[in-house]
Amino acid sequence: MLISVKDLKKEFKVEDVVTKVLNGVSFNIEKGEFVSIMGPSGSGKSTLMYILSFLDKLSSGEYFFDDQNVSNLDDDKLAEMRNNKVGFVFQSFNLLNRTSVLENVMLPLVYTNISKKERVIKAKRILEQVGLSHRLDYTPNRLSGGEKQRVAIARALINNPEVIFADEPTGNLDSKSGLQVMKLLEDLNRQGHTIVLVTHEKYTAEYAERIIYIKDGLILSDSKVEQRQTAEDKEELLK
Repeated sequence: MLISVKDLKKEFKVEDVVTKVLNGVSFNIEKGEFVSIMGPSGSGKSTLMYILSFLDKLSSGEYFFDDQNVSNLDDDKLAEMRNNKVGFVFQSFNLLNRTSVLENVMLPLVYTNISKKERVIKAKRILEQVGLSHRLDYTPNRLSGGEKQRVAIARALINNPEVIFADEPTGNLDSKSGLQVMKLLEDLNRQGHTIVLVTHEKYTAEYAERIIYIKDGLILSDSKVEQRQTAEDKEELLK
């Protein structure tokens, strides 16, 4: 079991006002699964992703990652887990605009013991994997939206993470670029990567094999996708 969450709750307190965001959610995610966390704005899905990816702490409950109880880890330990165990793909790309594609992808390796030469070799290999070996020296402002997201995916892969969290990864893309990104996530999942996709769109969620639907901080359903979308099928429809 890669991820196991038991009665997880999260609340935010500002002075005397307490806002409950997650009201006791429980689920498991196996290694190699492709899971969507779906729900409307304000449902708690993004907060849940932040906790699962070690960007935030739970208020109560338990969170096990790869059989390790990470519920009460301090900030330094959470940062270590975040750097070594997970990769992120965000709707807004989060790239450094004045830095080359190659350097953007190498960025997570700055905090490792890997030599500069090895970092370059590793980053070039991953950029080739996502089809961007011809864009190494470009800065992000010279790239299309789809290319920026592929750079973000390459950066997410650079530390060989246990799981990739993709938060609305197609939200800023046109249909064609969005399909390319989803095809890449599908391919990574086929290669054995665990993918957790956060979205409010049902047709995007259905690329996964399973959808966890959240509303008002509670899981309303957790079910297998019976008619799973594939990027290849969508491409045929758009022809």
